[in-house]
Amino acid sequence: MKLTDIIPDGGISDDLQSTEKESVIRELVELLVKAGRVDSESSKKVVKALMDREELGSTGIGQGVAVPHAKHDSITDLVCAFGRSKRGVNFDALDGEPVYVFFLLLSSKGASGSHLEALAFISRLVRDEKFVKFLRDGKDVKDIRDVLGEADQAFGGV
Repeated sequence: MKLTDIIPDGGISDDLQSTEKESVIRELVELLVKAGRVDSESSKKVVKALMDREELGSTGIGQGVAVPHAKHDSITDLVCAFGRSKRGVNFDALDGEPVYVFFLLLSSKGASGSHLEALAFISRLVRDEKFVKFLRDGKDVKDIRDVLGEADQAFGGV
């Protein structure tokens, strides 16, 4: 499985408009609703599951990156949304810095293995400062998808 396989068409925003943690999460979930990967009737509960996870500890891992993630019964397949904020968002990141790059990961409650694999892969990718810089500097959604595809090839996918 590759990152580009779990991020559906329409699952990337190159200019998130939200400026607060919960609104960023809502905006990213909405991308997955529009892409047909999250049921619109379940979207509020999915957002709540993500916010409940944030209460355990911020998924803002530092260096301008956050990986909000949760498991929910309404999710049938591992799915990811990507968002970039040009202004930066206070996401309570571990280093106290604004977050610009977001990978929102969702899976079913029974998919612990694939969920953890995807988290580990994303974590490995975002440790590469050049990769994060390319994501931040991409001129549009196509550019960002190309960078993600190159990462799948270079790092072997999820």
